[in-house]
Amino acid sequence: MKGFKVFLGVAVVLGGFAFIKYLITQAKLLKSICIRSTSLEWREVIVDAVKAKIQGQTPNTSLPLELEVVNGSDVEVEVKDINFDIFFDGIHIGDVLSQQSAILGANSVSVLELDVDLDLKGDLLDLGLSILAGDNEVEIYGNILMKASIYEEYNYPYQIKVKGNDILKQVSGNCDL
Repeated sequence: MKGFKVFLGVAVVLGGFAFIKYLITQAKLLKSICIRSTSLEWREVIVDAVKAKIQGQTPNTSLPLELEVVNGSDVEVEVKDINFDIFFDGIHIGDVLSQQSAILGANSVSVLELDVDLDLKGDLLDLGLSILAGDNEVEIYGNILMKASIYEEYNYPYQIKVKGNDILKQVSGNCDL
């Protein structure tokens, strides 16, 4: 019976150690992921779509969004869902929704080439004069749902603000690998 108690004690200690190591690894996960835009082609697509909508034409709503994702953690991560809001000169004009999934290897850099649908909405006529003035400010922000294990999913925040061809703000984590 004494041998069984020793075995049980060792199993509990090893199980507790493994569980604590798992929790520490998962806590580091969100600090180890970074998302950055590699191309601003989507900005021109949004401007052209708003112009077409104002002129009564059918806008191109296919948005080429290319994101570079740095996974600096030791855990493989799956991108499950992307949900962004789009603002044009401070006015909400649409959403970016994508349910494409991708696996990001541990300690890797991956490029997600997303072809997402732009759902233009809102009163776009108010934007007509600001488009003519040029150098419009376009902002995309929202969350990317990432799955790190069977039980854990994280909503990872992303934001980019662009004026002309200059990135004014990009919030997405630490991009050092």
